[in-house]
Amino acid sequence: MRHKFYRLTMVILCVAGILFTGNRVQAQGLTIVVAPESIVSGQHFTLGDIADISGNDTDRITRLRQIRLGNTPSPGRSFVFSQELLGIRLQAARADLTGTAWKIPPQFRITAASQVLNGQLLIAEAEQFLQKQLAGADVVITPISQQGEVLLPPGDITYNMELPYGVKYNSPTTMSIGIQVAGQPFTVAQLRFNINRYEQVAVATRVLAGGELITADSISFERRDIGRMPPGYFTNPDKLLGLAVKRQLAPGTAITDSMVAKPVLITRGKTVTIVAKIGGIEVSVPGTALQSGSESQFIRVKNTSSNKIIIGQVVDETTVQVHLP
Repeated sequence: MRHKFYRLTMVILCVAGILFTGNRVQAQGLTIVVAPESIVSGQHFTLGDIADISGNDTDRITRLRQIRLGNTPSPGRSFVFSQELLGIRLQAARADLTGTAWKIPPQFRITAASQVLNGQLLIAEAEQFLQKQLAGADVVITPISQQGEVLLPPGDITYNMELPYGVKYNSPTTMSIGIQVAGQPFTVAQLRFNINRYEQVAVATRVLAGGELITADSISFERRDIGRMPPGYFTNPDKLLGLAVKRQLAPGTAITDSMVAKPVLITRGKTVTIVAKIGGIEVSVPGTALQSGSESQFIRVKNTSSNKIIIGQVVDETTVQVHLP
């Protein structure tokens, strides 16, 4: 088997007209000098990438330079080519190498050109993107991913950053970064961040008893991490003042909407005025509340004149309005 391979190699080399002696041969039309080491770029490398071709026939030189010899390795990687392998690739390309003289080392190294993208730079670019997305918010962004150096081919680097699951404040936020070189997609990096968002939220300044109405002096606003809070917190005092506390709250408790309710304006058994509008005419009759209710809440009331039970909406401490079709 080895004998057959040797014979095949010799035939190829003879056809190619290559003399692998490592010594300079007198030029016979064209001279091809293969470099001991070459740095190549692009998806494929050619004879012109690894050799200097000289002579008077410029058209032929151009064609020889364009002979494709193989795929370029990954950026920064390299492999070793041999005289034999070069002869095989040239034979496969059906190259016309008549009248050429060669100088070629027994083995030569081919390395893909590269540039280094620093991992910390990539993280910084991602943080800047997040800051823009959250502009105006009080946030602290902390990377929790480690990112090493990325070897890229030569060219301008651009990024396509996405948040596939959105921004999260109570769990890590995942960012997908498509890295493009010279306008072409090359690889995708995944980074994760903890994002803490802070807002001024209402907290109790003292012990608030169940049923107590919230006033301006019973609350203050403190900077809190909302990702660690239950939903329904208050940032606007106007939406909280006048509401009644459902249960006792300790000082420093962040108040949420589940802890408060509108105060009861009408209690069960209270005498009320039932108001109904018919066209442009307003009719009022006395009634009795059969349920307690807060502002805007619908309760059952009894018309004391007709003993009819109807549903009305609490307007104030003494008035229930009936909505007629």
